[in-house]
Amino acid sequence: MPGSRSRYSLDLDDIIAFPDIAHVPVFGPKDGESWYILLEVTQNMSLGRPVFQVEDKLKGNFWMVAFYTDNPREDAKDVEVGSTICIRDGMPHQFLDGRMGYRIEDASSVIVLPCSMAILRTINQALRKRSDDGLLLCCVMCNKPVKRGCISCKTRYCSKECQKENWKTHKQVCKVLKTLHEWNRTDWG
Repeated sequence: MPGSRSRYSLDLDDIIAFPDIAHVPVFGPKDGESWYILLEVTQNMSLGRPVFQVEDKLKGNFWMVAFYTDNPREDAKDVEVGSTICIRDGMPHQFLDGRMGYRIEDASSVIVLPCSMAILRTINQALRKRSDDGLLLCCVMCNKPVKRGCISCKTRYCSKECQKENWKTHKQVCKVLKTLHEWNRTDWG
């Protein structure tokens, strides 16, 4: 059951919504189904085409991600070592050199998060704890109940002062928070 604006229940270890390489479905998604493959970039192997070595959620499992889109350099511009590539409905691909990985043909199926898998997990756990403690709809700085927040990710602030005080930290994780909140409200099928 998906979470809501007031209940955060996302589990990044859910092998249906976020399969590791040992649990990637054999067939593509049926209507109403979806999943994300989460991969941390460990090396930029690009020569002409953007190609990256990535590590699966199962530590020690390394794969390739290669961009075969119409504008591959533009589509891969945010990919850096240490970032997390999230591939919607990703299916493994064997490349001509025999290596396994993911061939990206549609840039809209990829989200690049500016953090490592470890930081992604830490942020997710912090959101779950705030939800469990009944603080998800409260100011992240002082825990006062509020109805407004960041326009992008909806992180709650009671005042401009609290938002300004948190800005340096928040701007680094805003995209991550927005993505996690969207996934929290997704019915994965």
